[in-house]
Amino acid sequence: MSVDALRQRLGSLGSLPHRRLPRALPAEPPRRIPPRGFEAVENGYGVAWRWAEVLPVGRLDRAQARSELGGLEVDDFSFLDTETTGLAGGTGIRVFTAAVARPHPNGVELVQLFLAEPSDEPAFLAALDEELRATSGLATYNGLSFDLPLLRTRWLMARMPGELTEGRHLDLLHLVRSLLRPRLEACTLRAVEERLLGFEREDDVPGHLIPQAYFDYLRSGWSSNLEPTLEHNRQDVLSLQHLLHRLLHRLHGADPAMEARDWHALGRHLLRRGRRSAAWRALNLAAGLGDLDAAYLVARRKAVVLEWRLKDPAAAMRVVEEALNLIGPEPDLEKRRLRLRGRLQRALDPKRRRAQDGNQPLPFPDQGRQGLDDLRVVGPA
Repeated sequence: MSVDALRQRLGSLGSLPHRRLPRALPAEPPRRIPPRGFEAVENGYGVAWRWAEVLPVGRLDRAQARSELGGLEVDDFSFLDTETTGLAGGTGIRVFTAAVARPHPNGVELVQLFLAEPSDEPAFLAALDEELRATSGLATYNGLSFDLPLLRTRWLMARMPGELTEGRHLDLLHLVRSLLRPRLEACTLRAVEERLLGFEREDDVPGHLIPQAYFDYLRSGWSSNLEPTLEHNRQDVLSLQHLLHRLLHRLHGADPAMEARDWHALGRHLLRRGRRSAAWRALNLAAGLGDLDAAYLVARRKAVVLEWRLKDPAAAMRVVEEALNLIGPEPDLEKRRLRLRGRLQRALDPKRRRAQDGNQPLPFPDQGRQGLDDLRVVGPA
């Protein structure tokens, strides 16, 4: 059957009677119940939900080195942690709660903001910006790669003026990796809490359930995991404050739990920071406690100083041989020992540095001088 014939037959069948479907009524938005303890705070962008409390615990010692904190004191830092609708980042991910802890005359002031309505994101961000302005420093855990870039993105997406206040930023994850990598299987905050801070959370909500807790709240107005999620967020910032305290003690060598590998890690960290004297003291301690890698580094450094700066190759040779006896065969030290041995031998027999009787070296060492008379250079005729 041709196409035209098919069209004619379809046209002869006529059209089905039109039935008007009932118009669907718009669904009523769920009545969302604000989390316990949160109060509505209005600003120039709308309403933000805020929770605040002063905890009489956790004050940090002010007697810490300013050099480790970029010239700031411990009390100059706020500690920030966020919970988001996803873990991968990107423009579609939102921050729905943020906790900020900062020193207070009576202990620690803990503030938490909650995004009850996605449309109130500008008010939420403005409230967070105001909280961060209270101190000149900001400490996070992986905030350099995740929290702060995401907050900057949301700030731009919300068309907020200016920039989010950040202050001088200290990412504690970087310090943990530098100082604690030898004793940690993973550098997650949970692992650090258990191995360094010495406590384990009970009934803590798993991280992969946190985004779903907020989605359930938006969908139905309530979620059984929302309160545990908010408590999880608050505990994170309190852990960050105690973590900074412990890391500063470790940076000063004042942590009584430090072992050889900890001194070794501290020495390498201080070398990267340019604090060479303190670094070599830490590495010497690690070597004295039996860390062979630290013993190698110390021996190599001593040999270099003795040979080139103090011009004492014999002392450098003794250091290298002692290190080889301690740690066993090591290619770099073996090569250095051979070179030092040759240098000492040449110093004992200076006549080898010149030809015998002051004569110049022969052009052909395997040929007698008398044979040179028979050699003639033949040029073009």
